[in-house]
Amino acid sequence: MVKIEHFELRTPDVVGLRLAAGMVLRVSSGRLWLTQDGHSEDVWLQAPASWTAPHAVNVRLSAEPSVDFQIARPAAVRRVPRIRMALTRLDIAGAIGAA
Repeated sequence: MVKIEHFELRTPDVVGLRLAAGMVLRVSSGRLWLTQDGHSEDVWLQAPASWTAPHAVNVRLSAEPSVDFQIARPAAVRRVPRIRMALTRLDIAGAIGAA
C-alpha cells in the first residue's frame, strides 16, 4: 500500500522538507525546483516527472511559478514529511501536516 499526499505551491518562496528514504515526489502540473542539503546540484522537475529520495534527506523546494505535486509514501515508511517554512510568507495548500 502507498499513501499519497497532494500539495499545491503557488509562490517561489523556498519550502524545506524532510523525506524518508524511498519517498517519491511527483509533479502533476507546473515546474518544481529541488535541491538536497549538502549537494550542489539542482533538480528541475516538470510534469509528469518524479524524484525518489535515495535516503533520508532534507530538501528545499520552490515553485516556478506554481506547481501541483504529490508525495508518495510506501507503507514501510511510517513518517509524514515534515515541512518547514524558509520564509515568513508562504502560500501552500493541501494536506500539510495531515497524518
